[in-house]
Parts: sequence; structure tokens; C-alpha cells
Amino acid sequence: MATPAEHIKHTDDGKPDVIPERRDLHFLPPEDRINDWHKLGPHVTQFMNALSLFFPAGERMFIDAVRDYRDEIPDPDLKKAATAFIGQEAIHSREHKEYNELMTRHGLPAAQLDAFVWSFLDFIKKRTPRSFPLSATIALEHFTALMGNSILDFPETMEGSQEDYKRMWQWHALEEIEHKSVAFDVYDRCIGRGPIAYAERATGMLVATAIFWPLVAYFYYRMSQASAECRKVGWRGHLKVLNTLFGTAPGVLRRQLPEWAAYFRYGFHPWQQNNSHHLQLIDELVEKTDAAYATKH
Repeated sequence: MATPAEHIKHTDDGKPDVIPERRDLHFLPPEDRINDWHKLGPHVTQFMNALSLFFPAGERMFIDAVRDYRDEIPDPDLKKAATAFIGQEAIHSREHKEYNELMTRHGLPAAQLDAFVWSFLDFIKKRTPRSFPLSATIALEHFTALMGNSILDFPETMEGSQEDYKRMWQWHALEEIEHKSVAFDVYDRCIGRGPIAYAERATGMLVATAIFWPLVAYFYYRMSQASAECRKVGWRGHLKVLNTLFGTAPGVLRRQLPEWAAYFRYGFHPWQQNNSHHLQLIDELVEKTDAAYATKH
């Protein structure tokens, strides 16, 4: 059992005061498993692969949104956390870019879908007020923190999957939890907490929800249609995905609904949903990843 990470502190009221840490990790998932690495089968594999397609461009938007306000952050500790956030997201973008390239090399439409995400987010950035990308960032960071928490709360959904892919998703999940309040705190300190700021924050979540999940569904459809493994399994594979997300095994998105709705509370803060206990796993995961990477070179 790993010991609690040393960079986790607590405020006077007992809430975690987590300082993100930049970790330059590399993952080398085997190419020949890109279509069937998840233990629940090729359709769940393609759902997870579809999520990966959003990260290179999405993480770049997050970086730019926080960097755009970094010089205005009044709190030196938050400014330090923002710099670490940028570093973590840059590495996430790099690793998922390499992951997505595996898909392209194996005949999946990853390059086309990735290009769409880059173009779409660039369109949003150029045609919205300066604060909107940060509002969208904190909404999407809430999504990624919730998804990361699901991976860690229900480890049985990943146990038995190919080890390199599983380790990569666990690492991303942990760091999304570790830095889940940084962009929110930048928004809070630089834009404010009043009714106008709240309205923009809530609108950002509604827009993000209305756009992100339909795109995820479409990307998953495109990926599963292109996968020979999915075509062999047929429609039952789609039912397995639906059950994993909304059913009883374990229904990860269904279980996230109350925490998603909590975002609309006027006084919401990400660490009101305190899952910092998961961060005890980081040091052990880093050691395993470094060891695995070293043996492959």
C-alpha cells in the first residue's frame, strides 16, 4: 500500500489543499492491442479510445485558458499550482497524441476525428469572449475529474485489461483528480463569484454537456464501425457499453449525475467532493510506470 503523497495538505476546515506535481511519464501501450485492450471487450475499448481523441486538443485549450489568466492570479500558491496544471496537461496531451496515432496506424478514423476537435475548439476560442474558454475549461475539468474518479472508485472495471493501457488511464485519472480545482480557482480569483460569473460558469457547463457527450457518442459510433473486432461481436457490444455507463455494472455515468448537478450550486467548489484519498496511489503508480518504461528501452 502506497503511503499518502507528501504534497497533499489540508486547510484549517479539513478540506484538502492539493498541490499538483508535474510528472514526465511515458507510456508504451502495445499497438496490436489497440482494438481490444479493455477486458470488457472491443466496444468498451472503442469507447475509451473515443474519449482519448478529445484530449490532445482539449488539453491544449485548458492550457491556453489558464495561461491567459496566469499573470493576473493574485495568490502565489495558486500561480504555482497553475504552472503545474499546465505542465500536467501538456504531458497528457503528448501521451494521448501518441496513443491516438496508434489508432490511425490500425485503420481507425482517429486522425480525422482529432482534426475535427482541433478545428472546433479553435472556432470556439476565436468567437467567444476571453472568459468563455476558461468557463468551458472548468466545466470539462469537472467531467474529467468525475470520469477519473469512476475509474478509481470502480477498479474492477479496469482489472484484467491490458496493463499498459490500464496504467495510462489510471495515471490520467489520478492527475485529473489532483488538479481538479486549479482552473476553477483561477476562474474564482480572476473572474469572480458574483451572479454574472456564476451565470457564465453555469452556462459553460450546460454548453459543454450539450456538445461533449453527443460528440463522444458519435466518435464511439465511428470507431466501433471501423473496428473489425466490434463488427464481429455485433450489437451486443453496444449493450455492454450502455450497461457499463448507465446500468448496474457499474453504471459509471448514472452514478455521476448527482455530482454533475452539484456543479450548479452557487457556492460549489470541486473539493466539496473530496476524493483525495485516491491520490495515495500516485507514488506507487509512478514507480511501476518508470520501471515498465525502463525495461522497454
